[in-house]
Amino acid sequence: MNAPQELNAATAPLGMPMHGGFLIGRFFLEVQPFALIAAPKDEGEFPATVWHKATKRIEGALSDFDGLANTRAMAEAGSPLAQKIRALEIGGEVIWYLPSRGELLLVWSAREALPEAERFDKDVYWSSSQYAGDAACAWLQSFVNGDQYVWRKVSKGMARAVRRVSI
Repeated sequence: MNAPQELNAATAPLGMPMHGGFLIGRFFLEVQPFALIAAPKDEGEFPATVWHKATKRIEGALSDFDGLANTRAMAEAGSPLAQKIRALEIGGEVIWYLPSRGELLLVWSAREALPEAERFDKDVYWSSSQYAGDAACAWLQSFVNGDQYVWRKVSKGMARAVRRVSI
């Protein structure tokens, strides 16, 4: 019989609403597979915000792939952006974070899969990944041309919360 199958994060099409946001892609962190979920724009986007007011290195926020660990370290170090994102509750889901630089590349590559109203603006978005070459800087993802840049943490950029779900 052709019984309907329930969609889950491992098989659902990109852009599908689930887990408090929209499925944006799948990735591995070490050997664990995850689905990446972007928060709805009206609840999880932060316009023109600084990464952190302090320009010192934040230990634990250097991963290019683990945005959750980076964001936890940022919040513990007093980043208002990270603290706001960690405090989010969207669609009953409470573990939101600022994506790493690698996770933002995944978002960039699947940007057209999001419903039009939920797409990332043609702007630059902060990642949670600090730049290892200068403690005063962190990585941004351009949603204009796909490039990644290093900016001073006290500069203003967009931010959008994501979450990951084990698959």
